[in-house]
Amino acid sequence: MKHSIHLVLGLMTACTVGLLGFQFYWNYQAYRSATRSFRQDTNAALETAVQQEVAQRRRQLVRQYQGWLADTNQVVIGCYLNPVYHTTTFTLADKHPFLGEKRKPFKVSFDDFRQQLTTITPQAREFFIRRFSTGTVAQNLHQGFIYYHTKRLGDQLILAAEQSQVNHQRLRTLYTASLRERDINADFQLTESKKLPTELPRAAYGTRSFQTGIMKKDELVRAWFPDPNLVFLERMKWVLGSSFLLLLIVLGCFGFTARTLLRQRRLAELKNDFVNNMTHELKTPVATISLATEALQSFDLSPEATNDYLHIIRQQSGRLTGLIDQILRHVVLEQATPALANHLLDLPELVTQVLHQNAPQLTQAHLTYHQPSAPIYILGDETHLANVLTTLLDNALKYCSGQPHISVFCSAQAGTAELKVTDNGQGIPLAYQDKVFDKFFRVPTGNIHTVKGYGLGLNYARTIVEQLGGQISLQSVEERGTSFTITLPLAQHEPAASSFA
Repeated sequence: MKHSIHLVLGLMTACTVGLLGFQFYWNYQAYRSATRSFRQDTNAALETAVQQEVAQRRRQLVRQYQGWLADTNQVVIGCYLNPVYHTTTFTLADKHPFLGEKRKPFKVSFDDFRQQLTTITPQAREFFIRRFSTGTVAQNLHQGFIYYHTKRLGDQLILAAEQSQVNHQRLRTLYTASLRERDINADFQLTESKKLPTELPRAAYGTRSFQTGIMKKDELVRAWFPDPNLVFLERMKWVLGSSFLLLLIVLGCFGFTARTLLRQRRLAELKNDFVNNMTHELKTPVATISLATEALQSFDLSPEATNDYLHIIRQQSGRLTGLIDQILRHVVLEQATPALANHLLDLPELVTQVLHQNAPQLTQAHLTYHQPSAPIYILGDETHLANVLTTLLDNALKYCSGQPHISVFCSAQAGTAELKVTDNGQGIPLAYQDKVFDKFFRVPTGNIHTVKGYGLGLNYARTIVEQLGGQISLQSVEERGTSFTITLPLAQHEPAASSFA
């Protein structure tokens, strides 16, 4: 069984380690995926924000261009009827051309203008200004160049485009909104590409540079994130949370299963020891009775010798009965919670009765009983409490190599009654003091078994005391002795004096 348990534990450990490794690998891949996604999203969001900000400045230039077209002191807008296509052709020229300029008026026609005019009208002029600026001029700006439709308009538009600077506050607002659309909420800095950010941690991440100038190619901007790991953790919180929960469940199941297997192995070993001890304990009185019976049957004994053999039979029969009763009592305790009486008891009086009942066994010991001057009333079961005290006294006698010195103390303090049994026996090693109350446990003594027992007495004592709402503890020093202390709650109301008259 030992090898089987080790094999099962080994396989469980291998499976757990494998699962942990898979979890770490899965989380690492999720981290890498979150990193790639974060970089892609931050770059895409900045590109979108820059395009939106530049588009707003282009629209502003288009509105300025419309104002220049509407100024009759700067340009002259005319039209004529094309004799070939029979469509209206608009003309655009500076009102005051530069000296020596021989530029011909700019000509353009529009498919969506159906009127055939030979001279410009206010409505046609308004259509041309709106259609030409939002169509032709806006398209040229979007393509990144400026066409000189007239020299004055071209110079003005180039100057306005060069003076158009990125609005960082507006770009920051647009970038924040674009990041939120991608479920990113993180602090960032916007800087010109040539300028390095100051006071940023080593783990900071910077996006690609994007052009913000309408005409200048060297006007660039990029975003810096001081702590992108926070964003990664935010994105992976559900993955990490579920993975951590799964790991806790797996480790908990592994620990519980391993503990259960080890406890089962230990319990099996204890039960084997119990069976071996029980077999030896039962065989001894049976063999003694068998020999005494055979002597009575085979030999013609004197009346005195016959009485001696009968006394031996009665003594060993009583021992057998006690052993069987002890085993049956613990079987009952194991199968169900004992039904304890709840009578009002005087604890010092109960101790006196138990000491009197065990007087024959205690004659070999030096016994000291510190009896209190006043009664100490508790609620409990007289029979089971007497058995508990008898068990402690019996252990004090058995586990003493010389003359036993046993002290019994009984007192009341802080709402509890305290019963203490102290001996000068072998003591219990510190490593086993927390196990002596376990069922079937006996302090290991190698192959020497000078003290007989099953490892049931202290377990029975703890069960009874705890059922009565109390506690049992021990203090022990090797080769100096052991002290068992039982604490029980005091009765709430003491009986009247006439009740015990």
